[in-house]
Amino acid sequence: MRRAWLAAAVVGLAGCGGVGYVARVGWAEARLLWRCEPIAEVLERTDLDPTLRERLELTLAVRRFAADDLGLAVGDSYATFAEVDPGATVWVLSAARRDRLEPYTWWYPIVGRAPYRGFFDRPASEAAGRRLAAQGLDVDVREAAAFSTLGWFADPLLSTTARTSPVTLAETLIHELWHATLYAPGATAFNESSATFVGHRGAIAFFCDGPGANATRCATARERWRQLRRRGAVLSRLADGLRRMYARAPAPAARERGRAWLAGRAGRAFAARGVGTADELLPPNNARLLGELVYVARLDDFDALARAGADLRPAFAALRDRARGERDPFAAVDALLKLQNAPRALD
Repeated sequence: MRRAWLAAAVVGLAGCGGVGYVARVGWAEARLLWRCEPIAEVLERTDLDPTLRERLELTLAVRRFAADDLGLAVGDSYATFAEVDPGATVWVLSAARRDRLEPYTWWYPIVGRAPYRGFFDRPASEAAGRRLAAQGLDVDVREAAAFSTLGWFADPLLSTTARTSPVTLAETLIHELWHATLYAPGATAFNESSATFVGHRGAIAFFCDGPGANATRCATARERWRQLRRRGAVLSRLADGLRRMYARAPAPAARERGRAWLAGRAGRAFAARGVGTADELLPPNNARLLGELVYVARLDDFDALARAGADLRPAFAALRDRARGERDPFAAVDALLKLQNAPRALD
């Protein structure tokens, strides 16, 4: 996954990460916002690249659909465009114990604890990763093509995001707008997985039955959601196997052999199902695994909340209202599924 949030930094508050980190990221975010131009004005250029024009028009259409049909909190987000360097705008650092599926976390104001930290500078993210690796942790540094400030600022469409395919762009925009609609402090897996669900199902609705109706893009959106759920199922089984192994507290050498065997088996399952390559989980890395798992937790359960072809707005609203304020927001998913499956009284 290639997303991140930087809300703690951009609101200019200093948490346990220190004033220096927040100040640096806040300054980088301020410079980014300074580059923004209203998309409506960019579209007035006669020499605008046709592909970029199509992506900008698509962005405005997805914004309207997200607000009017999906009921998301759009505000002023993605009404502006920022041209940035071709490389990633944000680098995301995560770390985890090698002897258990336990992430290293950072504390931020407002959003609580989270298992990743964002940087606008790749060398800084890699230096921080080396310091964590020296402590014996698995470390992962990855690109993020988009991020959300959770509604604190009007997030711009970045040129890096605009270069993605139409379906990926729609998924990304709706995913990030869900973060502005609902965010449960400290519940990273729920926040990201619910946004994955909303982003993919929202894109399917947009391209299959909505204003972006297009048979090819509709098929692509449906297939991407199917493949992601299948990939998530394999990763969940891998995580279950690792937890059972770690619970036995094997010696380090045996633990590493077990990690490699389980990761290799999961990779072969990826290849067999057409959702990845046989060697992509090697060498084993708990930080990388946990970084992907937070986006694919219980996707089939989320999907069951919205029937195929049904109006998504009530389903999204019910999830938002039930989860808001819940100590464990996944309990809201369980409650909604139970309500959905309860026998209906006869009239």
